Amino acid sequence: MIALYIILGIIALILIIAAIAGTAINYEQSILINAPLSRVWDNIKTLHAINQWNPWMDLDPNMKIQYGGTDGTPGAGFSWDSTVKNAGAGSQTILKVSDQSQLHTRIDFLRPFKNTAYADFNVAPDTGNTRVSWSLKGKMPYPMNIMKLTGAMQKNIGKDFTKGLNKLKTICES
Repeated sequence: MIALYIILGIIALILIIAAIAGTAINYEQSILINAPLSRVWDNIKTLHAINQWNPWMDLDPNMKIQYGGTDGTPGAGFSWDSTVKNAGAGSQTILKVSDQSQLHTRIDFLRPFKNTAYADFNVAPDTGNTRVSWSLKGKMPYPMNIMKLTGAMQKNIGKDFTKGLNKLKTICES
């Protein structure tokens, strides 16, 4: 009986910690690229361009992709569908474009879990180079948000952002 109380106490503690942790997810990473802003912007201003360096596109070479709308303008989007678990399925839609400075998008994940997040790509001159900042904002449902405390989510997103931004740097600087 004591073991049951201990297990229930641990479960209650985890749920309380998850409630305190909050559900917001905010991650941002940037890179300095030795290329003119216009060249960097050309590799960010459309979903087709982003998908040339998007690290998640490498997860499944057989991923089904469909584009719709006028790429590079609000309302344009693309959807993906993959049988690879980590790639899953979903769509990304351009919400706002500020010429040569920002692309704001919404990502609707369908698989492996349903969720919505927002990704921003900001481009700005920086001491003769161009700085690109990539951010992801969303919410993680309770009680899964307990994973925020382990740092695993930030580590995984950070690894993917590093891979993508380094690929963007290579494209822009070559």
